Amino acid sequence: MRCDLVWHRKIGHFTINSFYWAADKIMMDYIYKGILDSLDSYIVVIEGDGVISFTNKKWGDLTEAMGATIGMDCLGKNYFDCCSMILLNPDDFITECKLQIAKLLQGENSEFVLEFSNYTINHQIWLEVTGNLLVLDQSRYVILNHSNIINRKKDRAEIEKLTLIDSVTGIANQKSFNNFYSNEWQRSMRNRIEMALLLGELEGDEIDGFQLKKVAKIFEKHARRACDLVAVLKNNQFALILGQTNSESCEFVALEIHQEILQLNLMSIEGNQISINIGISSATPTLIDTSDMLFNSVDLALRKAKSSRQQNIYSHCPTISFKAGLVMKN
Repeated sequence: MRCDLVWHRKIGHFTINSFYWAADKIMMDYIYKGILDSLDSYIVVIEGDGVISFTNKKWGDLTEAMGATIGMDCLGKNYFDCCSMILLNPDDFITECKLQIAKLLQGENSEFVLEFSNYTINHQIWLEVTGNLLVLDQSRYVILNHSNIINRKKDRAEIEKLTLIDSVTGIANQKSFNNFYSNEWQRSMRNRIEMALLLGELEGDEIDGFQLKKVAKIFEKHARRACDLVAVLKNNQFALILGQTNSESCEFVALEIHQEILQLNLMSIEGNQISINIGISSATPTLIDTSDMLFNSVDLALRKAKSSRQQNIYSHCPTISFKAGLVMKN
């Protein structure tokens, strides 16, 4: 009897402990769920094999915004299968996310952050996904916190845009020119096509911002394609990059720009007409060439035009001796 009494007491002791343990677990689960549901981020908790064991309330808003069926239930489904259904181009993200989750579960990393953009008919979304390890009852989970940072990206883009635009004329500045010129040089090299460059410098005393804007608009008219760019450099100097353009076509553009600026009849403060000198050149980049080669050639042509009393437009071939371009009389 005593033995039976002791046995029953032990059974009762273990049962009560199990009850408290289960109650604690339910309470903790409730607390975790409440905390995660209160967040504005889109939370998913997945197991090691990618199966979704928990989503917070906001997660449904995200899946709907990205084009999923209203009320789509992701619980018990594979996270990466869900990504394949709602993302436009999920392959790169899924590959990298799987790699980072594996490192997290193996203890190689304590956290990872990934970014990817997604577009739907009604929404533009840029997600930042942060992954953290969660250990509960000796089981390992990964919490994936999704935040839409599109407004932050737009703000950064606007700030970056301000650093690439000339404040007076509203066109690209030197920094923007350098980036575009380098990229166009590399693109022309890969495709083995010719590109041209035009540098124009206004000649006149104390040219004001209003006049510079008028000149900028004329240059902008000739930058019609994605491979073209007009920029303002220094000392009233304008640059026009013309992708997929040979020297003859660039020379024609230079003539038009020169004539259109003369037709503006811009006058300096001292009453003198403002004119423009132009240097042009073109090249088909090769592996042995540098981008400086073309720019220096155009700069040389511009200096010749400025020093000449008979010509306003000069061209110079980067690989052969200097030659005069089409003559424009003052």
